[in-house]
Amino acid sequence: MCALDLKRIKSIDKYQCIYDIHGFTFCVEGIANKIFLREYGWAKVDEAPKISLYVKPSKGQEILPTKSAGSLKGMYIPFKENEDVLWYEEGVPLNVLMSYCEALMYWPDKTILHAGGVAKEGEALLFVGGGNVGKTSIVLNLLREEYEYLGDDWIVIDENKAYPLPKTIRVFDYNLKNKEIAKSVLGIKRFLYKPFFKLLELGTKYAPHRYLRYGLEVCKPMFHVDLKKLNPKAKIALPTKISKVFYLERENVNKIKVIDDVTPEELAERMAYINLYEWNFFFKEYYRYAYLYGFRNIRIENIFHHYYDIMYGAFKRANLYRIIIPQKMDLTKVKMTPIIGR
Repeated sequence: MCALDLKRIKSIDKYQCIYDIHGFTFCVEGIANKIFLREYGWAKVDEAPKISLYVKPSKGQEILPTKSAGSLKGMYIPFKENEDVLWYEEGVPLNVLMSYCEALMYWPDKTILHAGGVAKEGEALLFVGGGNVGKTSIVLNLLREEYEYLGDDWIVIDENKAYPLPKTIRVFDYNLKNKEIAKSVLGIKRFLYKPFFKLLELGTKYAPHRYLRYGLEVCKPMFHVDLKKLNPKAKIALPTKISKVFYLERENVNKIKVIDDVTPEELAERMAYINLYEWNFFFKEYYRYAYLYGFRNIRIENIFHHYYDIMYGAFKRANLYRIIIPQKMDLTKVKMTPIIGR
């Protein structure tokens, strides 16, 4: 069992933990465990019959080719077929390191899906779509109504079930408009953040140049919050049969509309493309490696079809709906149960 004092992790460069994410196993060594314990501590295991990916600190003098913006430290990503070690230099941004590890997750019979999800009475409800459409807000609302938690940003699915991915919940400025969430996340500091968020909102709206507006957007803080801090009564769901899938869109409408005009083919294609978009940094780097080192990885190049096949298999067995949400509606204040038909 990995029992690690996070305050001492900087002095431990050989410590390793194994994480089993529904059959995909990481063996992580060194300082990287600081972020893996935070996000995947629930998946720690004593041992695994087979390790899918090793994450190891580099002790050599070689220059590792993958560097994030502003970082002098690098990584080597195991893009080549049959490679299974991601090397990193200590000092590399750990969130970037973990993003590459997550992009390397692969299951023959499963896929990761950009979605929020809850479960109740043996049925999983999934809320899919692009970024900032309201997945987290809906999930947090339903947790208050005794639904169980599958995930708020990413979950794992096969053709029948949704599997929980209970990482810390990403809370954005718009989520903090809910007083209960703001109190849980910020405590007394919420009164200091309120004028700061208002200033950013006005600056983003009235800034004279798009680069300034972009800079203000980047300045908006994001908080990683443990589920139990937001909702002490919340429970993590078991793998659950997928019952309903809701595709979320924001449009210029006056009220929420629910339409059952989504087909499995259309939704699987859209969500497979969203996966590619969300992992764009990974695929861009893969093609750079292919150019530099002259190799190919057929599995990576065909990953769209893998995403599509698993998603299509799941979606054709579920009831599909489109939820059209007004552009500026704050979903933290909306009771979702009547809308989703529960």
